[in-house]
Amino acid sequence: MSPAGLRHERIDANLIMLIGAFLKQHPLGHIYGSSAGYTLPSGDVRSPDVSFVALARLPDGCDPDDYAEFPPDLAVEILSPNDRVRDLNDKIFEYFDFGVRLVWVVDPKRQTVTVYRSWAEARTLRPDETLDGGDVLPGFACRVGEIFD
Repeated sequence: MSPAGLRHERIDANLIMLIGAFLKQHPLGHIYGSSAGYTLPSGDVRSPDVSFVALARLPDGCDPDDYAEFPPDLAVEILSPNDRVRDLNDKIFEYFDFGVRLVWVVDPKRQTVTVYRSWAEARTLRPDETLDGGDVLPGFACRVGEIFD
């Protein structure tokens, strides 16, 4: 995978900082960047742009040294200009099939976040709306526009 653009990485960093600050106050689990890999049952490895894993999913509460053999609770994908809709849809389906509980798709061009609570349940939020962590990150909330600031 080739390196991402600066805008993409700034959005990635903003999300990690926002969720990370929340997790400092509410130690529910760990946040990871795009280098974290998750091994799917097929043997393929997926690396969401941002992911969150609840402490209960971590073996003995510790980060594995290698790729995770379990799904993250939250997977975040930040759209790049070259992303194809079919590939994104396949990835979202694959995440839910693997056991991911929540998927956020961040669209830098439109400054929106589409929240998937299942493959069939999605809602797109605009910059002035509030993104929350639902039952995956209970208590987490931010204005969508903060992600793009």
